[in-house]
Amino acid sequence: MNSLDKYILRQCLTPLVFVLLVITALAWMTQSLQRIDILIEYGKGFGAFAYLTLLLIPSLLSITIPIALFAACAYALYRLHSDSEIAVMFAAGVSRWRIAAPILLIAFFAASATYYINVDLMPRSYKTLKRNVIDIQSDLAGAVFRSGEFTALGRKLTIYVDDARPGGQFVGLLINDTRDQSDPKTYLARRAVIRETDDGPVMFLNDGSIQRTPDGAGSAEIVRFDEVAVNIAQYVFDGNIPLGPAERYPHELLNPDMSKAYDRDNAGKLIAEGHARYAGPLHVFAYVLIALFAMIGGPYSRRGVALRLTVAAASVLSVRVLAYLAQGYAETSGAYWTLYALPGLVIAACLYLLFFPTHRLARRGALAGTA
Repeated sequence: MNSLDKYILRQCLTPLVFVLLVITALAWMTQSLQRIDILIEYGKGFGAFAYLTLLLIPSLLSITIPIALFAACAYALYRLHSDSEIAVMFAAGVSRWRIAAPILLIAFFAASATYYINVDLMPRSYKTLKRNVIDIQSDLAGAVFRSGEFTALGRKLTIYVDDARPGGQFVGLLINDTRDQSDPKTYLARRAVIRETDDGPVMFLNDGSIQRTPDGAGSAEIVRFDEVAVNIAQYVFDGNIPLGPAERYPHELLNPDMSKAYDRDNAGKLIAEGHARYAGPLHVFAYVLIALFAMIGGPYSRRGVALRLTVAAASVLSVRVLAYLAQGYAETSGAYWTLYALPGLVIAACLYLLFFPTHRLARRGALAGTA
């Protein structure tokens, strides 16, 4: 690696690190808000919240790395254009390939990192995330229900506990249950206990009454009971919930278990996600080559650089949107090859436009000289 290669590498690496940190941090902040319930509803500390949200970063990096590399490459080449360094390189006989080689080397390492994230780090972190969320949300007695507080489980079930005791035991309860809009109920009970059943956790109320207003009738109906059960299983994860696409390794995605209902119903989606994971690194090269062609492809000119950058950014956005559309199409049609064809065509087109015209012009000049 000569001094020119090192210089171009420095010009690209610094903005790459900066842009990657900025857009990943912004994406992380928006995604972490979805886990704020860990602090609010389940009474966990900031440490648990920070740990769970940090597990989201690998999935964000698989998206932000290609975008950050495109932005860094475009910015670095724009600076070289603005300082007339590209013109000096061309005047000194430096080829497009010599300028592109250090940037393509960065793209190779970025694509390798994206591949590792897609096939191992992301599903492993998501599995850890889900396991921790299950543990937190399953601990209803210790984390959810607190003495003297109203607790909302979803939007249609609110529970007040006068005294929460160890072992899932409670004293003095008021429960407002509007899950059945045609028959809303309000429970009052002296005591309650949470027990695990075949249907999940169930709260058994003892010595209380139910106030009902069926069908929105004006008069209330009060029914006393010795014991009644309130099912709260739908608000708690259990260990049998199937893993979603993000929590599976590619070999699990490409080979769904047809003995399970979830896998049978979502086989196309799972397989398409598996191929999308493997196609992800190709997008790194596609985005970088779009930036390279925009900045050093075609006839050299110092004018119109801003327009080239705008077209390049629009092209990257179009490729990203088309990739999502191709994944949706592959889910229903089984044409999984389209996930590889899209970035592959972009790579082939950019390579041709970047390097073939140079050889063609050189060949034409040689032929003219011999004539």
